[in-house]
Amino acid sequence: MPPVLERPFFHLSVVRTPLRGLIGQFAGLPPLVASRAENTALDFPAQGYQRGALPLLLWSPACDPGLTAVMPAVGSGDHFVLSYACERFGHDGVAVRSSSTVSDAEPINEFITYAGNRMQRAVRAMKDAPRWDFFQQGEPLPCEATHAYTARRVRDRLPREAVLDCLHAWGAPVREAAFWQSAQPAVTLVRGAPSAPGTPR
Repeated sequence: MPPVLERPFFHLSVVRTPLRGLIGQFAGLPPLVASRAENTALDFPAQGYQRGALPLLLWSPACDPGLTAVMPAVGSGDHFVLSYACERFGHDGVAVRSSSTVSDAEPINEFITYAGNRMQRAVRAMKDAPRWDFFQQGEPLPCEATHAYTARRVRDRLPREAVLDCLHAWGAPVREAAFWQSAQPAVTLVRGAPSAPGTPR
């Protein structure tokens, strides 16, 4: 399994459209929400993921250039990319958050799919202190192990492997090393004036 999927926590979205087309759509938004794309290095599994490392990373997976993968920094709140891509631009998409251990402060396993400009399906198991909570909305997808949703321990109802299975079934081959590589430059979406050459972002 690619090392990035073994991280204690990861947050990933995938949109069913090529990267450059999606970047062009964001560039055409009104000034308050339009974002400029700046090329950046793609370096998984060492890619920075903490707040302040990269604000928002998008790339075209080498194994499927028709997809755009999106990984925000931990706690950055960069959910607007998937929201605009799916609800405004009409692309199909999927978003997941996954904790590998229940010892995390706020463990969560979640997947959400979008189709036809709206959310299609959401399933989540998370610890909302002090209790665990299980939530689902929309019709179950064929990939789901719905028999697990009645497990006595809520944390067992949606483990990381189930989230990865649904990502794969949706069409995002995240278990392939080539998903975390790209034949074209990755980008970050930023707002404000362009960075001066040599100036850290």
